[in-house]
Amino acid sequence: MTSSLNEDARSKGLVAALQAAADCLSLTGAFLAVLCMVAMTLLVLAEIVLAGVSRIIPSVPSTTHIGWEYSGYLMGACFLLGAGMTFRAGLQIRVEALLRAGKGRFSRVLETIASLAGAAVAVFVAMALVQFALRTWGYGEVSQDSLTPLWIPQAVLALGAVIMALQMLVRVLACLTGAPLDRPDLGAASAIE
Repeated sequence: MTSSLNEDARSKGLVAALQAAADCLSLTGAFLAVLCMVAMTLLVLAEIVLAGVSRIIPSVPSTTHIGWEYSGYLMGACFLLGAGMTFRAGLQIRVEALLRAGKGRFSRVLETIASLAGAAVAVFVAMALVQFALRTWGYGEVSQDSLTPLWIPQAVLALGAVIMALQMLVRVLACLTGAPLDRPDLGAASAIE
């Protein structure tokens, strides 16, 4: 009986350590997402200012010529880099009809099934994005407008997907060991129900 308790404590300790590591990566990703959001906002403001000034002073260009392209890169980065943190904080959009219908009796089983499915999808997406970025890097592809090497924004997307996949895999382990699943204190807002 004592060895079983020790084994359970060790597995929960390992899961807690993995959760802490995934949380650290997710916090870093969320910080990078904020920086991307700030950069995107500044880029849009620059586009607005240039468009206005070019009407007054015709010699001023009316656009940055990279606004749409880089806004797209930055929006994707915001979404994927912040996904792991949002998920861990429990702020993702969820349909909880089945969890509520059983009045909590089957919640851990349903969480485990949902986490396994989510982990499978997240790992697939992460692997696909990593392979895509590596292939683009190998071919030396660049964007048509700014000549930006496309592997750079693709690598950022892949990083966000890897962080999300790690959070999903750790959640599966947490479900299996009975560890806590969400950390609401990591969220910047409260969940809307």
